[in-house]
Amino acid sequence: MKDSPSPAFAQLANAFTRRRSNHDRKLPPGPEGLPLLGSMVDVRTDALSMFERGRREHGDTVRYRFGPFDMVAIHRPQDIRTVLLERADDFHKSPTYQGLELVVGKGLLTSEDQFWRRQRKLMTPAFHHKRLLGFCDHMVRCSTELADEWDELVANHRGAQLPIVDLHTQLLSLTFRIVGLTLFSTELSDKAGDMGPALATVLEHANHLAVSMLLVPPPWVPTPRNLRFKAAMQVVDDVVQGIITERRNSREDTGDLLSMLMAATDETGQIRMSDRELRDEVATLVLAGHETTAQALTWTFMLLSRHPVIERRVVAEIRAVCGDRPPSMEDLAALDYTGRVIDEAMRLYPPAWLIERQALVDLELDGYSIPAGTLVAISPWTIHRHPAHWPNPEGFDPDRFLPETVAARPRYTYLPFGGGPRQCIGVNFALYEAKLVLATLLQRFSVELVSGQDLSLEAAVTLRPAHGMKMWLRSRA
Repeated sequence: MKDSPSPAFAQLANAFTRRRSNHDRKLPPGPEGLPLLGSMVDVRTDALSMFERGRREHGDTVRYRFGPFDMVAIHRPQDIRTVLLERADDFHKSPTYQGLELVVGKGLLTSEDQFWRRQRKLMTPAFHHKRLLGFCDHMVRCSTELADEWDELVANHRGAQLPIVDLHTQLLSLTFRIVGLTLFSTELSDKAGDMGPALATVLEHANHLAVSMLLVPPPWVPTPRNLRFKAAMQVVDDVVQGIITERRNSREDTGDLLSMLMAATDETGQIRMSDRELRDEVATLVLAGHETTAQALTWTFMLLSRHPVIERRVVAEIRAVCGDRPPSMEDLAALDYTGRVIDEAMRLYPPAWLIERQALVDLELDGYSIPAGTLVAISPWTIHRHPAHWPNPEGFDPDRFLPETVAARPRYTYLPFGGGPRQCIGVNFALYEAKLVLATLLQRFSVELVSGQDLSLEAAVTLRPAHGMKMWLRSRA
């Protein structure tokens, strides 16, 4: 008996079959691209420019070819609403998320259908507003301790110039520490000295898979990259599983997110998460929780460095609300302008810069046929710069997020956390953290971009500075 074709081969064969059957349909316009490859080279070299150019030259609904696959980028709010909300069940995550699945397993980010609904329902109470407020002390304490380290750095600096830090690296370390304390009530770096470097290797590999499309060896091939990833993943899994096992054995409720997830049950009170399910959700929260917030804060500090008038207004608000004491959870609502600055930074530099779905059925968007199997791309990077909804789209203007301005704008024109039922479950956690970290550090320091550095963007799983973000540190004291 002949071997059945591999899933990858079957997927390619189905894609070619769909391509042949598309000639009778009204498909969206788009770039021709290269023979056979289509726009594969463009998406790998500069995906942000590719999506911007596509919208500018072909309109709000653009079709790209990537080898045998078709992708349609949509920009109309009503179409985005259709995909993310009204017909969400007619779409799955795209196959490009398979690389992330190697890292986070079947967590909320990658799971589908009934299992995803069950997990989302089990996890939602852990992210209730009142529960999240209990984590604010960790956020402020960790930020204050980083500011103390900066104080020491400034005090010990003997050169004529101010000390320089890679702010991106510093913020990644800070948010990693915060997620460890809020998720596990522990310092993750104390659990295993290699945890931080292992997590960096795992995340770099996920980024690599995201930008490489299909042009990578499968994970079972023993390439040096795959072997490094496997070893790093083993470190991460050992630490996470060790914490879960320790908590199971002690039966201690520490009030952190892990305790809440371990105690979560369905409506019958009988079904709880298994250790494997806990591992996958925890891995998702560790990776997504610290990475995206660090990117948002990095770009916020960069923009404030370039717009000193706005920075002075933020600092004045922090001083008016907090005086000389560190910010607290009670200050969150009063730090209104600070929040608008973060919102505007995420408009210009959305950490989750691309949302992808795969159509499970034939449908129509903007008058065009979207055959089953088509990848549908929603790019916050491009949508957040759409001139139909954002006057002076490249400008940095936090007052775009005044309540009356937000109310006048269509709902699906701002998507830093996605939308619909699969909107990021940690949106409030991320916003509280970003506001408290920014307020704590700005209260004591101004940061100034080091001139001449390469600030190229890396559009992978998240939108990152490709070469870090070097900043001068200046103490306000």
